[in-house]
Amino acid sequence: MVSQETFFQTLQNSILFQDMCQSEIETVLGKLQSYRKIFPKHAMVIQDGECLPQVGLILEGNLHLFHVDAKGNKNLMDCLGAGETLGLLNAIGGYRLHVSAEATENTELFFFSVDDLLRGNKVTLPPQIHFLQNLALATAQQAYRLTKKLEDSIRHSTRERLQDYLSEEFHKTGKRIFTIPLNRQDLADFLFVDRSAMSNELCKMREEGLIKFEKSRFELLIEMPITDAEQDPNSVMNKRKK
Repeated sequence: MVSQETFFQTLQNSILFQDMCQSEIETVLGKLQSYRKIFPKHAMVIQDGECLPQVGLILEGNLHLFHVDAKGNKNLMDCLGAGETLGLLNAIGGYRLHVSAEATENTELFFFSVDDLLRGNKVTLPPQIHFLQNLALATAQQAYRLTKKLEDSIRHSTRERLQDYLSEEFHKTGKRIFTIPLNRQDLADFLFVDRSAMSNELCKMREEGLIKFEKSRFELLIEMPITDAEQDPNSVMNKRKK
């Protein structure tokens, strides 16, 4: 398990507990039913169709969220790392999950219920109010990410999806050379494209002098069109830069 210092640091780096000191976080946690659990690599954290009554916040490791359709096709919906949450909309609304979550490495999660604060009429302290404000922002952020992914999957060609994804990785690292956290099949699943078609498009982009790549390591060359960064107004990192 991560240390208590890392535990609180990770919480403070998440949108749910942003701008809250440790004592304020402890006040909120005192009203939440919570527990921590470690999942080994390749373990299924939750299955499609199950209920998830608690929010799961990743303390360490990574999760892949995916959906398998009626034909057995696996669509990678999202990749989550430390400080990000699992099942936020489901825990708040009581909906069943429509994705499965798999640990891609040893992963520790912090599960907690928000029911008492949302429905128990027990919100009296400023830290609790602050947490609920953050919860509303986190819910809006999650809904926005889902809407944007749906829009991208409907409107964009394979090349445009690759360009947008690689541009986003560029903006995350600030460098033209970076390693993505996905293998070829995972990348195709995440972009909702055929792997062979995607590989062909990557080769065309390399031949045109737009990119270089070797396995998961990419270099964006000068001629590569980079999509403008879309700043998230609720991102913890963006707020700290201001």
